[in-house]
Amino acid sequence: MDGPFGTYAAVTAGGTQLLAAELSQRLARVGAAVVALHAQAHDPDAAAFHWGRWFATAARVALNDAERRGSHVDAMGYAGAGSLALLDDAGLEDLLAPTPGEVVGNNRYSADAFVVAGAGHATEAPDGTTRRGPSLERALDRLEACPSDNTAVRCLESAGFRSRDLAETAWSRFDVDTPLDLALLRLATRLPRTRAIDRALAGYLEMARLPGGGELLVPELDRIGAVIRDPNRQLVLAGRVPSSVLRELETEAACRVRAFVEERGMRSARGAGPPRSLLARWVEEHGAAKLVAELANLGDAVILDTRVVMAALGGSAEMDAWPPSEERFASDFADSGSIQTPWLREMVEAARQSPVPFLLGGHSLVSDGIRLVLAAAWLGR
Repeated sequence: MDGPFGTYAAVTAGGTQLLAAELSQRLARVGAAVVALHAQAHDPDAAAFHWGRWFATAARVALNDAERRGSHVDAMGYAGAGSLALLDDAGLEDLLAPTPGEVVGNNRYSADAFVVAGAGHATEAPDGTTRRGPSLERALDRLEACPSDNTAVRCLESAGFRSRDLAETAWSRFDVDTPLDLALLRLATRLPRTRAIDRALAGYLEMARLPGGGELLVPELDRIGAVIRDPNRQLVLAGRVPSSVLRELETEAACRVRAFVEERGMRSARGAGPPRSLLARWVEEHGAAKLVAELANLGDAVILDTRVVMAALGGSAEMDAWPPSEERFASDFADSGSIQTPWLREMVEAARQSPVPFLLGGHSLVSDGIRLVLAAAWLGR
């Protein structure tokens, strides 16, 4: 996701590189051996990137190296560069503690990180027969068929591994993929009860500048916070909003909440057909500006997961079918001048001109990102 200096992609790459280095150090401190997996070089003539084949090949090399050194490996895992950015040490240790034959993931339906343990010994079944659970080699065989990391936990379930989801663990689902996610991470550093991040990373978040010179700030934060604190106003949410976030809003937000939940787990729902969205249908039939106007009529502030709309209009959960990454990132900061895709430019311009505040983003925004916005609202930040 690297890009030329001065682009949204370059800002994201700088942040995720520092996050990956910090996560490697944290994992090493709690006793995990860390192996960096290098991104596959892009070949325009090659087939689309396949995560499972890439990961399984690299993991087998790492396991063979460990065996040659005389090390016994009973569990292995994977974490994306921007994953687990706010997970505290207790949550990290929980991730690293699968029982034999179990996989622990930060999100069963859309994993960014997981650890799987092979069954190291045979057990006696109730019928008196002896059974051995699935091995790490079996895990790799199954993971090799996974097209993306998001599907990993469910792939391992199909190979006979039990699964444990850390969805209820605080901040387990916060994953940095975009400059807006970095802005949300910077916001988290100003809130109580979030972990202290590495000094180099904290410095980067303060110094980084978006195209045009803007800081890494969450757009419309003050106006949305004012809505959250007001019992006479209503917040509209749309996209892949987790049920845990809706439960927290019911108890912690003073405002009323109207939610349109669509396509949760869409990137791991292989074989379920192309993504479908009522909001995308509205864009197709009435235009993006009319969708913005309709959402504005329903509440006093709107937080919208635009990636669901992109996926439905593109006919695929794969990002190659969406507007280019630079345009997606620009849309999150209401930078319509950097967007060429007509419907997305229309949506962003309409949101900028709307009398109610709009905050656009992806999955991290409508999951743990909403929790950060909620916490900031009560601090008046």
